[in-house]
Amino acid sequence: MLKELGMDICGAHAFRRFRTTHLRKQRAPEGLVQFWLGHGGKSITDGYDRVREDVEYRKEVARSVGIGFTIPTVSVQTVQRIEKLSEQEIVVTV
Repeated sequence: MLKELGMDICGAHAFRRFRTTHLRKQRAPEGLVQFWLGHGGKSITDGYDRVREDVEYRKEVARSVGIGFTIPTVSVQTVQRIEKLSEQEIVVTV
C-alpha cells in the first residue's frame, strides 16, 4: 500500500514516531501521549495523575488534536471469490 502511495517502505515504529510528534506539536498533555502510546508513568507524580480514567476528557483532547494526516483513497483490485472447488480442481504441491 505504501508503494502505491509513493511512500518509502517503513516499519511500525515510523507510525509511532509520527503520532508522538504530531501529538506533541498539538500540545496534547504528556500524560495522554504516554497513555496512548502504551508507556508507563515516568515519575512519582504520574502515579497521582487520573487523566487516564477520564474518558470524556480523553475523547475531547483526541478530537482537538486530530490524527495529523488525511486518509488517502486507495484503489483495491477486486478478486473473484471462489465458492467451491471440485476435487479435480484442487492441486496439492508436496
